[in-house]
Amino acid sequence: MLSILIPAFNYNICQLAEELHKESLSQKIDFEIIIIDDASEEEFRRINRNLQRLSHVRYYEENVNLGRSKIRNKLASIARYDNLLFIDCDSGIMDQDYISTYLKYIGKYPVVYGGRLYIDDKSISTPYKLHWLYGIKREQSPAKVRNEEPNRSFQTNNFLISKKLLQEIGFNEKITGYGHEDTLFGYELKKRNITILHIDNPVIHLGLESGEEFLRKTCEGIKNLKRIMRINGNEKRLVHDITILSYYKKIKQLGLDSLMLLFYKRYEHILRKNLLGQKPNLIVFDIYKLGYLCSLSGEL
Repeated sequence: MLSILIPAFNYNICQLAEELHKESLSQKIDFEIIIIDDASEEEFRRINRNLQRLSHVRYYEENVNLGRSKIRNKLASIARYDNLLFIDCDSGIMDQDYISTYLKYIGKYPVVYGGRLYIDDKSISTPYKLHWLYGIKREQSPAKVRNEEPNRSFQTNNFLISKKLLQEIGFNEKITGYGHEDTLFGYELKKRNITILHIDNPVIHLGLESGEEFLRKTCEGIKNLKRIMRINGNEKRLVHDITILSYYKKIKQLGLDSLMLLFYKRYEHILRKNLLGQKPNLIVFDIYKLGYLCSLSGEL
């Protein structure tokens, strides 16, 4: 019936797994929960190993970090059931009907994305403000909005898919490190005329990162865009689907990329000061990303 798949990395997932386990039992369905720890620190492994005591739970550990694409492909490969529910380890369940909501869509739609929410707390401390603000303004949105551009709005934190389809497409393992494996997966679905259905069945994103870490991962994700464009040969539809690439192409056509790069190099420290402060500005964040992309232009 249902394989619930959790890639775990440096996070205590006991509460998440126990809540998923409890509801799945109450639904009286055939299910399993598979957890693969992707080379976490020992303190987290020691905690999460306790989940092996639960029925229907399989727990594995990797000694070398596989990364976001490989770990998801491996989870799918060892799943017993035909329907896969992927959920990120730093998720919080906010609805007791989380599993039952997804069960309504099994066999009716090839891919269903439930969404994500962030805690609505303006008192978030300064080091985490940037990630929180970005999540609130850019990542959380109701299904009605996401369904306007369904394949462009796809994320991997909380989705249901048939095992057959996942294995046909797979997450591209050339995309290593952090970022945009979900972008490419959504685009591969689009090329096959498979439309993602978006529903309001969100999880809470609990794993806020510091501004420094969030910027580091953002830059890593932008480097992944370079790999994606190499893989796909600068396809126009893909460029359109990735906002930062569409802006980059426009400023390059206007001959403004050199000016943007000069601005970025001269004022990077000022941009970072805003982004790491108490009142980060997302327009500044967009400028920072575009400037960083221009600094990589020779490699794109």
